[in-house]
Amino acid sequence: MQMPADYAARYEKLSVPSLDGGGDLAAGLHVDSYLLGVRSGGYDERVRVGQKIEKDLAIRRKTDKSAKIAVRVNTPGGIQTREFDSLNYKDADDQLWKLLSYPFVGKGSPEGIQALLQLAAVELPGSPPAVSPASFQAYCDKWLGLDCNGLVGNYLRHQYQGVDWWDVSTTANKISPNNLITDIWNGLDGTVRNSADDVDFNDLNLLVMVDKAGKTIPGGSAGPGHIMISQPREVDFQVGLKKSLGVADDATLPGIIILESTAAKDEADGKNGVAKSVYAYVDYKAQKGVMTVRRGLNGTTLNVRIKGAKWAG
Repeated sequence: MQMPADYAARYEKLSVPSLDGGGDLAAGLHVDSYLLGVRSGGYDERVRVGQKIEKDLAIRRKTDKSAKIAVRVNTPGGIQTREFDSLNYKDADDQLWKLLSYPFVGKGSPEGIQALLQLAAVELPGSPPAVSPASFQAYCDKWLGLDCNGLVGNYLRHQYQGVDWWDVSTTANKISPNNLITDIWNGLDGTVRNSADDVDFNDLNLLVMVDKAGKTIPGGSAGPGHIMISQPREVDFQVGLKKSLGVADDATLPGIIILESTAAKDEADGKNGVAKSVYAYVDYKAQKGVMTVRRGLNGTTLNVRIKGAKWAG
């Protein structure tokens, strides 16, 4: 099982294999900027790509009636090929369409991004590429991105729970990049931590932002929430946190290593999106089970609840 930090790093350095097994179409791509919702024109753009892929299949079936849509992607276990009988961009349950369309709304997996770019670059007589490999990065910058559910939901579903990368929603599961934060929280089998002393850095820790009443903000129509995940078995002890967490400056607090995709800018590089930083934490005494964390990426604080899941990776 891939560690969360390694999974998150894939969004920062993607390669797109060729369909024919030759050299990569492109390498060193990044789709790690924050995206909540869809960029202006994004719905039309993904339909344009979907129509091109349908057209390509129709062209190929003129000479081979058994032709299918193949995608060939890099996974943590190596290169894998998957064939799909068809694509229907008007069908919300079409698995290939979900795989290809999710990157446009911040929910894409590394495999989904590769498949999208690979199929969009196909060139056939009468069907030019929707985007050329030379323009992949510019295309990603213009249309694609990742939100917090996208990172955490994909990791938990496809790595921690082991659901195949091409199974976007066929396997019924509360954990999906397109589900509410509350669904992901409830879907993870783990132990809710009621105090800072209960948090174990050895666990795979899931953190969710809470409102003033201490309730998890679900996202969706309730407004933006936030969900984060920790790197198991890693800890970094912190001092000098009197100003942010109200402890003595010489007090040493444990910090868990957090992976997230966030709208907040990382002070290290001035960028939003995928980030890795240390979160020190203390009890928020006004509400049982709520903890205040100091975010390493920018020094701000956030009130959260934490659930720990055992790590056997």
